[in-house]
Amino acid sequence: MVEDERHIARLLEHVLAKEGYSVKVANTAEQGLEIIEEFAPDALLLDVVLPGISGFDMLKVLRQKTKWKALVVIVLSAQWFNQDDQALIEAGATAQCPKPIAPSKLIRKLRECGVLPIAESASGERE
Repeated sequence: MVEDERHIARLLEHVLAKEGYSVKVANTAEQGLEIIEEFAPDALLLDVVLPGISGFDMLKVLRQKTKWKALVVIVLSAQWFNQDDQALIEAGATAQCPKPIAPSKLIRKLRECGVLPIAESASGERE
């Protein structure tokens, strides 16, 4: 997850971990790119408004790399939902989840995108 608002990052990290997801958090796009290269995640939760490189630009960088073209990227942002959603789709977003984020909607969105908790994805059913 790349989210610069620490309280949101902590909340989502807690909720996702409780649901069985393994979560790594970055506060900037630059940190996020490093974590992605090191841990090869199944999905990325990406805020658009970040310090330095924007999430929108980070998404473009990821999609230029062959190995990250299929990475599930769920964009989290209030600001971009006021604009044309087509721009996010063209940049390579898999899905969007508006802020304020309802944790249940985020979990549902992850599942809709085929991203399951660790135990469930490993065994086919939840432990």
